[in-house]
Amino acid sequence: MDPAIVYVKTPVGDEAVRQSTRVVQRNLRMVLLQVDGCLSVEELIAKIGNQRLVEGALKELEDGGFITVSAEAQAARAEKRSSSLVERFSAISQFSTFGPQSASPVAHSGHSQATSSFSSFGKPIFPLAKSEAVPPGIDEEVLPADSFMSRFPLRRWLIGAAGLLLLSALGGLFLYPYERFRPAIEGSLSRMLGTQVKVGEVQVVVFPRPRLSLSDVRLGNASDSRIALISVGSPYVLLGKGPYRITDVELSGISLSANQLVDLPMFGARPMAAEWSIERVLVERATVALGDMSTPEFSGEVLLKKDGTAEKAAFRTADGGLRVAAMSSEQGVMLNMDALGWKPVAMPFAFDSMQAEGLLQKNRLLLQKVEASVLGGILRGNWLVDWSAGMVMAGEGSLSRLDGRKVTAAFAPSLRLEGDVGGALRMRATGEGWQGMLGNIEASLDAELGRGMLTGLDLGEVARRGAGAVVRSGATRFDKLNAHLDIAKGRVTVRGLQLDAGLMTASGRATVETDGRVDGVLSVVARSSVSSVRVPARISGQLSDMSLSASN
Repeated sequence: MDPAIVYVKTPVGDEAVRQSTRVVQRNLRMVLLQVDGCLSVEELIAKIGNQRLVEGALKELEDGGFITVSAEAQAARAEKRSSSLVERFSAISQFSTFGPQSASPVAHSGHSQATSSFSSFGKPIFPLAKSEAVPPGIDEEVLPADSFMSRFPLRRWLIGAAGLLLLSALGGLFLYPYERFRPAIEGSLSRMLGTQVKVGEVQVVVFPRPRLSLSDVRLGNASDSRIALISVGSPYVLLGKGPYRITDVELSGISLSANQLVDLPMFGARPMAAEWSIERVLVERATVALGDMSTPEFSGEVLLKKDGTAEKAAFRTADGGLRVAAMSSEQGVMLNMDALGWKPVAMPFAFDSMQAEGLLQKNRLLLQKVEASVLGGILRGNWLVDWSAGMVMAGEGSLSRLDGRKVTAAFAPSLRLEGDVGGALRMRATGEGWQGMLGNIEASLDAELGRGMLTGLDLGEVARRGAGAVVRSGATRFDKLNAHLDIAKGRVTVRGLQLDAGLMTASGRATVETDGRVDGVLSVVARSSVSSVRVPARISGQLSDMSLSASN
């Protein structure tokens, strides 16, 4: 490789710098970032310190269309090649014998020169003495200075011929009626994917590198799955009959149903059609529909085995909050999920972090071994959603050390509760769609709070005042609070409430309506070193303004 060459990024290279999924190999990306149109190959090697790595990466990046030789360097290289050709041509011409030759020189036109037996196009190599004459009837110069070849040097001929060939090729690429191949392409894709495929438009894109472009591709009989653009690299490999070996395919603007995704050969148990072999699939802006709800947009890449099934598939959301690795299996699509600062749709909280294993099948998604850092604590459990007939959701889990303030802020902002929340959670919901299902959640929680405070109720004050007292606001600190909560259609029923605050304890039940209205009864016991007092009390009012009334 010429150490003086200077490379610049192409538009594809600039886009790859902004999107890390385009060039993921560390050595290629490191060299791509250093290419700036100023540093030569020699300077890049000196800067990075590894000649073999730099030269290999530059070649791969140039072959992939991410970089190209700068215009100035290209012109210099062309000039150098042309000069070399002219020099070689001149050297050869010095020993050519294309001119007329004569054994005895004679005078001609008053000039004192004669041609030698080794002349080039009739021109003498060595000057003759003035007494020697040019042979009569022989021109002094068979190839004059203003001849056709001197007016049109070889370099111009080469450049002109190359330009004509390039223009002819571009004209053929742009004007060729590729639409005539659409039925054949649709048939081939249908066999490859195992489902009906319709293509809106077929084109060949030349710049920045040749690619076959398929627009508005629809999958399935219902056409409920769509790919806005399929871009196939090195389209010349599709000429002739299969099998076709394709290095990379780019998909963008994808909307797939979960059932269609499970049916794709790359994630299914069946292999891809034998006429196709694809090494890598790049994915941009893809969503998957789970019933009537779609996932966030994902981007990533899929590396395929020789049989067309996924060897490695990795996707991530635009903000990097959710990452998913997928793998094909006979049961469905195996998933490994990893989230960081991710907020699910329609949820009042975000996951600080989460790991889970999943299985995507037709009409259902199962998440197992879920472990999430959420609301200041840890959630572990399993979750299932099924959309075969409406929407059904079920889950179970355990809570530990959740922050009571964050829990109430997310689910009951009017209730101010502090302490570490733990317990066992079970939930179920049904509905026609996602929104209807979320509005019909039924859950039960065996909750346990430690070292906390309940603001809005002062149990110690009502026990001190005794029968007939009415206490508003205040707060009650406790060492431990246990309760069983049932949640259905927004209504919360609290049963088996047990509060322990050392010398004071309380037990009872309460109900919180959807409008925040509270109604319940408590039995408060205050103890001292010599006696104990039991005071029945009633809870009433709104969550934001509760009152305790001691019974007579």
